[in-house]
Amino acid sequence: MIKVDKKINKIITKPNNKKKKRKHAFTLIELLAVIIILGVLMIIAVPSVSKYISDSRKNGYVSTAKSIASGVRNLIYSGDLDITDKDTTYYVNGECIKTDNGYRSPYGDFEKAYVVVTVSYDNYEYFWTSVDETGVGVKSLVNVNKLDTDNIETDISSSDITTNRGIDDRSKIVVIDSNCQKGPSSLSSISIDGETGERIMPICMKATTRHTSICTRNDELGCNNATETNGTITYGTIPSGSSKAGDAYDCDVNNDGVYDSETERFYYVKSEGKNSVLVHYINISDQTMYAYDSARKNILGPRTGYQYLPSTSDWSNPKIIAPGTRNITNEIGGNETSGGTIGSFTYTDKAARFLTAQEVNSACGITIGSSVVGELNNCTWLLENVGYYERGSGTRSYGFYLETPKSNSNYEVWCVDGRSRFVYKGASNSSTYCGVRPAITVKTSNIEK
Repeated sequence: MIKVDKKINKIITKPNNKKKKRKHAFTLIELLAVIIILGVLMIIAVPSVSKYISDSRKNGYVSTAKSIASGVRNLIYSGDLDITDKDTTYYVNGECIKTDNGYRSPYGDFEKAYVVVTVSYDNYEYFWTSVDETGVGVKSLVNVNKLDTDNIETDISSSDITTNRGIDDRSKIVVIDSNCQKGPSSLSSISIDGETGERIMPICMKATTRHTSICTRNDELGCNNATETNGTITYGTIPSGSSKAGDAYDCDVNNDGVYDSETERFYYVKSEGKNSVLVHYINISDQTMYAYDSARKNILGPRTGYQYLPSTSDWSNPKIIAPGTRNITNEIGGNETSGGTIGSFTYTDKAARFLTAQEVNSACGITIGSSVVGELNNCTWLLENVGYYERGSGTRSYGFYLETPKSNSNYEVWCVDGRSRFVYKGASNSSTYCGVRPAITVKTSNIEK
């Protein structure tokens, strides 16, 4: 048997060591897993973020309320806001307080926001009530010191915020308006639902008419601003803008709520820091003439004349600042006369005092001591109801005393003289030459603007 070798040729292929890259895409299951994970994270995170935002807004609301309350507190302690009555609940419109946020809560502009104030002895308590344009606010009165985010309500309306609620049985409710104004000139600009009670009134209101008189003098001095013989003299000016010397005001000094232009007319003299000085238009007690000091000792002050000034019972408005004890100075500002050193003087139980030489200098642009006839020609509001426009009646004093003694005399003081329209340089203390004309001091914030 013949064997035949068969060669089998094998083709050996070398393996390819380079791996082929597979392209992966998210499968449906993987996408669903991602969506589920994100959903779980959102379920966990969103409430936390929402709560954070809500808490931040609420905290901002509380902070704004306390900032406005702090502004009211500053106004009270600076004397710019007169809140003193222990029987009154005061509603102070928050809009009169300027804050960094303006009149706005973190939710929207306030429709109504009040800092509600009470006073007991020297202690003040502050409460808060408000609503803004989104219906978020504090409906019930809450002590500012206890105000927190739990007090904030939603879905309340403007009518929920009323100003007819007193605190601790206080019988009177006073609303102070959006401009911190306390007078009737602001009434037309205020609309407060449910408002009752009364507003704080200023002590002095702008005069709407000017006093006049007829010049009947026919001597050589005459009436310098009468338009003709027996002409009409008009006194003072109607206030416009900031108060200036000679502006006419009617001041409710007897606290009866009436601003009587016939009996309570005053003329603005000057400002003293946050206070202002005004002088009455007539001498006290039927324009009779009195002695400054019948003892002829001006170093003791106006002991005789001051007794005729109105007392705190006569002019009982508590907004009048009592003159108290004053340092009496001469016309050049020192405290010496030829009779010795001028002592301090106390206006015991008086609501008013005398004007000073320095105040007349400032108001009228003169220098007391010159005694030039006619130096008060531009200041005739000081001369109303003295011997300026009539002569020889026997019932009208020539002028009125100033508080100021004469520096080179031991018994003379200065007197505004209406006859010659100047400041007389030596009215005798023991004579009945001059009258007594009261000047009051009030806070400038208590004068209608």
